[in-house]
Amino acid sequence: MNYPRVASGYSKALLDLAVEGNALDQVRKDAQLCAESIAASEELAVLMKSPVVKGDQKIKVLAALFQSKVSPLFFKFLELVVKNGRENKLAAICLKFEEDVLSHMGIVKAKVSTAVALSAAHKEDLTKRLATQLGKEIILEEVVDSSLLGGAKIEVSGYMLDTTIAGKLRAMKQQLIDTSYQSKL
Repeated sequence: MNYPRVASGYSKALLDLAVEGNALDQVRKDAQLCAESIAASEELAVLMKSPVVKGDQKIKVLAALFQSKVSPLFFKFLELVVKNGRENKLAAICLKFEEDVLSHMGIVKAKVSTAVALSAAHKEDLTKRLATQLGKEIILEEVVDSSLLGGAKIEVSGYMLDTTIAGKLRAMKQQLIDTSYQSKL
């Protein structure tokens, strides 16, 4: 997933603070709770994006929701994000933080999309091959999408390998309508 530069910067800063404070596991749980809360509550998501509601009011809401449930380090981070006017990116920051934690631990998420569900043996084989290629531990997410017709689409660290029939048909269609070979008179 592509994240705004702001989310990447704040996520990196939070990761550095959590590692330095030897609180990575707790801060990871706190960030997951925050991201899940924003995703589950449309009101909270709208509040965080609202330019009308002042920052101090947003901090009061966040304090009521999270202060007793999260570490002091994470709550101070929340306050900093709001004071800097970046609360509209809070969900993205928390999601990016999870990615950064996994990367810090040497783990990479991979997504495989296929027309039919993979067998356990195929999943295991694909996971081992990706781990060998990347030299990292792999968390494999499987998506079944019947519109792919066949083959597989693998996404890892912003790269994609599309060997699906639908992808090949799309490429052939593009080739057929491409008129760049015609001479321009």
